[in-house]
Amino acid sequence: MKSEVFRIDALAYGGDGVGRSSDGAVCFISGALPGELVEAEITAVKKRFRRGRLLRVIEASDARIEPECPYFASGICPGCVYIHCTYEHEILWKQRQLHDFLVRRGVLTPEALLEPFAVPQRFGLRNKLVMHSADGIRGYIGKDNQTLFQVDKCLLAAPEINELLAATAPAGGREVFRFTVVDGALKVSTGRGGLLTETLPPYGEFQVAPTGFFQTNPVVGSELIRRVIEVVRHGGLPRLVELYCGVGIFSIAAAEALPQLQTAGVELDAGAIGAAKHNAAHHQVASRCRFAAGDAGKLLRQEGLLHDAVLLVDPPRSGLSREAVAAILRAEPAILIYISCAADTLVRDLELLKAGNYTAESAGLLDMFPGTAHFEVMTVLRRGEL
Repeated sequence: MKSEVFRIDALAYGGDGVGRSSDGAVCFISGALPGELVEAEITAVKKRFRRGRLLRVIEASDARIEPECPYFASGICPGCVYIHCTYEHEILWKQRQLHDFLVRRGVLTPEALLEPFAVPQRFGLRNKLVMHSADGIRGYIGKDNQTLFQVDKCLLAAPEINELLAATAPAGGREVFRFTVVDGALKVSTGRGGLLTETLPPYGEFQVAPTGFFQTNPVVGSELIRRVIEVVRHGGLPRLVELYCGVGIFSIAAAEALPQLQTAGVELDAGAIGAAKHNAAHHQVASRCRFAAGDAGKLLRQEGLLHDAVLLVDPPRSGLSREAVAAILRAEPAILIYISCAADTLVRDLELLKAGNYTAESAGLLDMFPGTAHFEVMTVLRRGEL
């Protein structure tokens, strides 16, 4: 296909530079930064937009830097999309993307959008790495969802995980690597028994199954806990109910900080619930923290359970199902905390909650996944008008 010259105006959600063709059509160009003049080859023409492959940068942005990762330039790695610009620039554009999702769509007022929470370092924070291996190659599946390309070191991971990668041969299939301060770095995809001990300062230790879910960035995980506790404290309600509770970190930390608080959590994974109960006992709040394995919908159907409670939801990237939103609206929690790792599904759910008489009081970006297209958002909603 032909090449064109573009002036880049913005960074789209997902990290692509946004420019316009000579005929006015929007074009998304991976690796291009706002303010730059670039040449790109048109690789796809859709009804409403085009895609381009960056050929050269004619005029570079002041924010452009040399990527530290050797795999970034290949364009095949699906992970990092921002490491060719400064971290300050990445945070700036992630915040603008969140503003476009929430404020421009009318689910949040401009003054309710909090300042973004940035991490102290871009690399070396992730405590979990999932890789694939075959025919003696270990690495990631590329952007085409087919190609396995070799990765000897991932800068996003804790250094201890990278040391373990270098010391172990590919075993074939899916391989999960974890790091905790207590257990060190280990490969857990082979069915290792027992529990790992994660540490979230200043909230202490929490046990989790080796392949179970836990916040991948401890710095942001601790900040999320702090914010949840503050919302519950200022809400003045006697109970916190947590859906998708995992190993119970929010409920347990809140109960420990607020001696009068009663909590309840539900999670489909029975193993995670077992760990949650163990964690509650370890933190000496088991008498005020109830955990159950099962369907969140059943908990929401309990008559009157949430009228005087804070409800916390932390769903997967797909967001809340329509059934879950409907159940929340029927249950009428006084305060709703929604923790999301996908702004596109978050705004969809917030629009449904707004239609059901919930008002977003605040929303804040927390950069759980620096370097990548993703970020965490914590939104606080109240029933009725503020």
